[in-house]
Amino acid sequence: MVRYSRVPDYLQMPRAILTLLLTVALTSVRSAAQSPDSALLAEIEAIRAIDTHAHPIPTARAGEADEFDPPESVPPMGPPALLRLDNPEWRKAWRALYGYSADSIDLNRIRSLKLGAKSRGGVAYPRSVLDKLKIETMLANRHAMGRGLEPPRFRLVWFVDPFVFPLNNESAKSLNAQRRSAYDTEEEWLSAYMKEQGVVELPPTLDDYMNRLVVPAMEKRKRDGAVALKLSISYQRDLRVGNPSRAEAARVYRQYARNPSPPADDYRALQDFLIREIARQAGRIGLPLQIHVGAGSGPSFDNAGADPFLLMPMLLDTALRETTFVLVHGGFPSAAATRVLFAKPNVFVDFSSQAFLSSTRELSDVLRKWLEFRPEKVMFGTDAYSLRPEIGWEEVAWMTNASSRRALAIALTGMIADGEIDRARALQIARMVLSETARSVYALSH
Repeated sequence: MVRYSRVPDYLQMPRAILTLLLTVALTSVRSAAQSPDSALLAEIEAIRAIDTHAHPIPTARAGEADEFDPPESVPPMGPPALLRLDNPEWRKAWRALYGYSADSIDLNRIRSLKLGAKSRGGVAYPRSVLDKLKIETMLANRHAMGRGLEPPRFRLVWFVDPFVFPLNNESAKSLNAQRRSAYDTEEEWLSAYMKEQGVVELPPTLDDYMNRLVVPAMEKRKRDGAVALKLSISYQRDLRVGNPSRAEAARVYRQYARNPSPPADDYRALQDFLIREIARQAGRIGLPLQIHVGAGSGPSFDNAGADPFLLMPMLLDTALRETTFVLVHGGFPSAAATRVLFAKPNVFVDFSSQAFLSSTRELSDVLRKWLEFRPEKVMFGTDAYSLRPEIGWEEVAWMTNASSRRALAIALTGMIADGEIDRARALQIARMVLSETARSVYALSH
């Protein structure tokens, strides 16, 4: 015979009262989870950070137009919600950067204040932006630096994508307008690097291509102060990188270097070899290799092809063990899962772009999962880039910098509350994330 105990008192409460108590309890939990310890946040906001991934714009001279990143040939698409003009964070950014004080948005006034700040700042203007954000060094993903982007405050992360696509790309360009634009850019820069190295036409053999063009260009950037290399190949193709033999790659290159139409499978094999060889050379000369993983911009971006787990064969390749890989953006929107890749000794990650693709709350959840697993592998980045005259790299940097620091404080506050770490360890982790790990990975001096 089953015996039933007396019904607990709380289950005898009127349903409305019970519902109210549960709602209050859940609200308190959520509030605590979303609110960082104020003293801890203040200390985190005071740390001078290293931004490991951004797209700053050089300062234009009088009479010159500002450089603008997004290619005009890419089909238009509205930005995610946090990058739209109605985000109230922009008013905070304009106030902090230019002294804008209105509660409403007056675009003419904002542009005027911004132009005034640039005019007064001159070549020092980009550095003044970093000062206001407490960013010590910003790593600039660019083909070349420019006026105002000088070391030590700005350091070059050099795109090596042009070397991956040396053959005729017309077949791939036909897939969509966005990829056409991306390939056109790579071809223009490959021509520029050939001219720089005194190479008049594409070398006839793969060995010549590597030894006369690719390797010397990489070594030159290292001598000139680049601190890393960057592959953003997921804008042209997926991240599945095979491991063809050198002989197979050499055959494809030799056969189609002068042929207008390489078969897709053959060309992909050559690309795979070049990606791996560039990675190997990066390790040899001591430059980390950043790779774009996860979500990308534009309506035709292949998100499935940018899954960081597609890189697993490369990350497991013992021939590439000397290469330091940095998974840029952390694999958003599946960033939490990316943490298992941190177990590879030469793999690191930054969370750039996540602060404008997701809320501070969501970012704090990702950071907590990462920091509970391997905190020494995580680095801060803003992915600051220009959207429009009123929302340039400066404003995006301000917004993502503020959100990232708050998200970090929320994650660490929760870890302290749950007894996983103490306050001293929380600050140690914060310094690692915001500067110390990047200083080590990119060999930056104090």
